[in-house]
Amino acid sequence: MRPELADTLAAPAVEREEVAAAAVDRTATAPRAPDASNAPELPAGQQLGHFRIERPLGAGGMGEVYLATDLALERPVAIKVLPAGVARDPARRDRLVREARAQARISHPNVGHIYFIGEEAGRLYFAMEYVAGETLAARLAAGPLPVDDALAIIRSAALGLREAQRHGITHRDIKPSNLMIDGHGMVKVLDFGLAAGEPGAPDDIADGPVAQTSLAGTPLYMAPEQARGEPVDFRADVYALGGTLYHLVAGQPPFQADDLGTLQSKHATAGRPTVPRRSGQPRTTIAALDALCSRMMAPAPADRFASYDELIRALELASVDLARPAGLWVRSMATCIDLMIVGVLTVAVLVPVRLVLFHEENDKLGPFFFVPYVFYVIALVTRNGRTLGQWLFELEVVDVVTGRKPRLGRAATRVVLPIAAPLAGELIKYALGFFGYELDTVLDVGFGITWVLPLLALLWASLRSVGKLTVWDKLSRTMVRYRTRRTPAI
Repeated sequence: MRPELADTLAAPAVEREEVAAAAVDRTATAPRAPDASNAPELPAGQQLGHFRIERPLGAGGMGEVYLATDLALERPVAIKVLPAGVARDPARRDRLVREARAQARISHPNVGHIYFIGEEAGRLYFAMEYVAGETLAARLAAGPLPVDDALAIIRSAALGLREAQRHGITHRDIKPSNLMIDGHGMVKVLDFGLAAGEPGAPDDIADGPVAQTSLAGTPLYMAPEQARGEPVDFRADVYALGGTLYHLVAGQPPFQADDLGTLQSKHATAGRPTVPRRSGQPRTTIAALDALCSRMMAPAPADRFASYDELIRALELASVDLARPAGLWVRSMATCIDLMIVGVLTVAVLVPVRLVLFHEENDKLGPFFFVPYVFYVIALVTRNGRTLGQWLFELEVVDVVTGRKPRLGRAATRVVLPIAAPLAGELIKYALGFFGYELDTVLDVGFGITWVLPLLALLWASLRSVGKLTVWDKLSRTMVRYRTRRTPAI
């Protein structure tokens, strides 16, 4: 085993996830029997500064963690202390300080907070937020999670990691045991002990607690470039998030092996197994999740998501609960109402004009009807994000990239594409009628079918796409969903 892995494999017993040669507990996420060699050393009642130790929470080579009471504020905290055997090691002390400083820079609901750092009787420690809940590793012991629950958890973790990245910090050890869910369902990213800086990070973070060219992390979820000891950025965390997402839904990590070399090779070259479908999960949902995991776990960093914003948007689109896409019936009804509104206005304007100018009615208003309809929809969608028909059904049109109202070009694309075939048919019929050509039954039926094509496309999308995205939705990169009132991502 490479010596650089010593710290990774010496993580606390309830947190570490090394590759075991034994066939038992191949996922390495279930709680294990305590290791006597890593037994905590601080007894209950001992004080570190104004913190009183209550009981141990975990122990290992990276540090000992205790539940303690903040005597000044009378609140529970978690205390991380260096083990006695390395308490005076300058490198380990420096790493603990950097971990505390890195995590303290990040103020976000999805990241555990740091309160205080100090030293007592030669024992360096820091106090952090105590999260009363369970890790994802513990939750996985009960079996895989529902797809939408897994997507919501990973989205919350991505929000916290995005804030870390804004401060130039890459976590480098994302895994189920480092994601905690508190009693209110809030996801917390914990343990920045292996965090490293990206270009432009503060000086005390930029070099990272562990040099970026050393191998540090958890092999079951480690990005190929991180396993090769290459410099990494936030995309290594995106890869680990993808592996964690797969584990949450499949019930096991994406790759397993009996030795480290084989495991690293699988991450770098092997095709990731598809997400297994469980009973009760629609095929479209699993297909969307599988595509998402594939991109998050692309072997080459350049093939992964280019930003956390892009990843978060993709996570939302893959979740029915988060995206809330509108389907066939409600979109059809909203469109019918819009067509009726425009039709009434068109007739009200064009018929009087025809009577005044030509002293006769015109029953061939079809082609002229499309022009006001296009302007009506484009104007309302770009200004308000929805038409009058969509407003009645609490729908909205959003740009899938930004999550906001679509701009003019995308709004125009999504309006023109579905009516292109009916419009072409109406123009041909109008031209033929203008020159006095009478349509036979076959042609008349053929032109009539063009009106059904958009409805068939919407029906197909509603049955085959988790986001119910039609061809014009995809080309315009927009979607129709039920109006949301969620707090904007911070």
